[in-house]
Amino acid sequence: MESDKRFELRMTGSGGQGLILASIILAEAAMLEGKTVTQSQVYGAEARGGTTKAELIVSDRHIAYPKVTDPDLLAAMTNEGLKQYGGGISRRTEVIIDSSVMAIPDLLDEENCRGLVALPIRNTVVARLQSELGLNVALLGIIQGLTSIVRVESLREAVAMHVKKQFLNLNMQALDLGIEMVETQSGQGIRI
Repeated sequence: MESDKRFELRMTGSGGQGLILASIILAEAAMLEGKTVTQSQVYGAEARGGTTKAELIVSDRHIAYPKVTDPDLLAAMTNEGLKQYGGGISRRTEVIIDSSVMAIPDLLDEENCRGLVALPIRNTVVARLQSELGLNVALLGIIQGLTSIVRVESLREAVAMHVKKQFLNLNMQALDLGIEMVETQSGQGIRI
């Protein structure tokens, strides 16, 4: 991240996918690097299945307004999340969708976003790790691979701080898998 740059991220999906925890982990990784961070979240009354939103701003300077207003990156893990929280994107916003569970949305095109990355996130995580538990951390690997907003080492340290010990190895594998998906599947992923 360049000096004096503000990076805005919005993640949306359904309750139980761990997106709020993912935003907290990414915030922690940025703080480990001495960056200024704000993190916020919205979730429905349902513990699982309701639509959630997590937002993060990372900057090298003071953050005067803590809400995401013009995201650099929008990661949508469900159609419902994209419909509810996909507004406010602009031609500077890159959008990630999970093509395992989402069709490419008609509302996204070259006129209203910078680009679209459609990767089979859920299917890849389940096939490789035999579990959905690392889905959120795989998304962090994808975000890191696309943006380099934080160093991989900082992300690993933050994951270790926030994940239960019995799930740490699985989550580290998920992080590596997300980074690998950007490196090896970006040619297979759809990008507009």
